[in-house]
Amino acid sequence: MIEQETHDVATEVLSDGGSAARTAHTRFRQLAPWLALGLLLVLVVALGFFGRSGQDGAALSPVNPAPAGAMALAEVLADRGVEVVQAESLEAAEDALSNEATLLLHDPDSWLSADQLGQLSGVADRLVLVEPTTIMLSELAPTIRQAGLIPAAEADGALPAACQVTDANAAAAITAGGFAYRGDLICFPPASAQGGPPSGSYAATAGQDIVALGNGAILSNESIDREGNAALALRTLGNNPVLVWYQPTPADLAPADALVDPLNLLPEWVNPVMLWLLATGLLAVLWRGRRLGPLVTEPLPVVVRAAETAEGRARLYQDSSSLDRAAANLRAATLIRLASRLRLPATSSVAEVVDAAARHSGRTPADLDRLLRTDAPASNAHLVRWSQDLDSLEKEIDAR
Repeated sequence: MIEQETHDVATEVLSDGGSAARTAHTRFRQLAPWLALGLLLVLVVALGFFGRSGQDGAALSPVNPAPAGAMALAEVLADRGVEVVQAESLEAAEDALSNEATLLLHDPDSWLSADQLGQLSGVADRLVLVEPTTIMLSELAPTIRQAGLIPAAEADGALPAACQVTDANAAAAITAGGFAYRGDLICFPPASAQGGPPSGSYAATAGQDIVALGNGAILSNESIDREGNAALALRTLGNNPVLVWYQPTPADLAPADALVDPLNLLPEWVNPVMLWLLATGLLAVLWRGRRLGPLVTEPLPVVVRAAETAEGRARLYQDSSSLDRAAANLRAATLIRLASRLRLPATSSVAEVVDAAARHSGRTPADLDRLLRTDAPASNAHLVRWSQDLDSLEKEIDAR
């Protein structure tokens, strides 16, 4: 009986450590962090590629309904009889332009070269430059010059027209912010410009065929209804039956142009995802880096001390929290040694070993039955105390 029970315990311990469900649960727990990390990465990529609404997400785009877009202004212009044409390329913009058209050019990233900008000179009845750069002004509006930024202290206020331009006077005032320019006609000067060379958020040539708007935000959905932004935008862009709305993209880059920063070509979500991956990678290195390297092979036979084997198995039990299996192994070994010392046959049952141990130790059968059969340690500390009790019992038997 003892031999059979010991054989069952040994078989159970030396197998895969438990049932298929327990093994699957253990492996799933080990792989759970990696599965969660992979699922989160897939979710972020999916949201980046498929979570878009199908609308153009560019700032001041005439089909972008977001706060930074300009869809509201484009729809109002269309309701007033202006044909708003969104040009997808330089060629499309040139084809749509005529002597009865207004061209709105917004190129904050300077995708167009000087030669490409020269192709747009004089092809429209009116040219409206939104926050133009120096190269745009030099090629398309030489009489208009940059005059710096409008101070942040004025960004929350309003700029009065303070000029004789009809479109500006109709607006009376616009929200402050953006850039200031100098030209033949200047409107909406910032307070900081007083006492120095005149400049304003609105600058135009003498014939008003070229206009520079220093604050593109006045065209956006979130700001078009503030102050006189709508009046200035509608009168500036709606004076012709056709409005060509052109915002260059990387596709407009000329082949001979110098290379631009490749980071500008990436979607906006790439940088946050890269930082997140870097952080998770460092955490993974710190987490897994404590593990030992690959196993070192040694020629057989290898002599391993019994103490090392016992300690290694104990650590395996501890790491896997296998208290029940460690207790079963200790109980079986104790029963085998007690049966040998009490000169009982190997076929003796646990009850026979308990009775014999009670006679030789002076303990009650109930106490020994609890210790050798029913006691089940529930924690590491309990397991240590229980193993010490087993050892004390064996020492008592030896002493008698």
